[in-house]
Amino acid sequence: MVDKLAVKSQRAGLKLVRFQFLLVLLLALISTVVFSAKPGYSALAGGMTYVLPNVIFVLMTFAHVGASKSNMIVKGFFAGEAIKLCFTVVLFVAFLYFTTLSLSSFYTAFAILVASQWLAPFFFQQQQRDHK
Repeated sequence: MVDKLAVKSQRAGLKLVRFQFLLVLLLALISTVVFSAKPGYSALAGGMTYVLPNVIFVLMTFAHVGASKSNMIVKGFFAGEAIKLCFTVVLFVAFLYFTTLSLSSFYTAFAILVASQWLAPFFFQQQQRDHK
């Protein structure tokens, strides 16, 4: 169950995930246009390997807010991170074992999405401005 106050935090986190999803689509489109279909779907697979587990992390991490729920917040963070890492490994194995990908496009897209996480403070800073 998600606290009503936590919904605002989840929205900010999901705003970042939406940005990352759009970035994945842009990378896949650019790879397809510049190179071919195989690098395009490889970039899509690499990006989704990062974005899908990140959705789970955001939902679990921001399920609770407030000082009185600090134990639940910490548990949610660690559980979300553990599930995110396991799901990322599962997606890596699935994509790399069961499909034929352009590895350079796959890993480049994944790396760009990891770097996009550095933009997270901008999304949460905007949320703070909205509350004032």
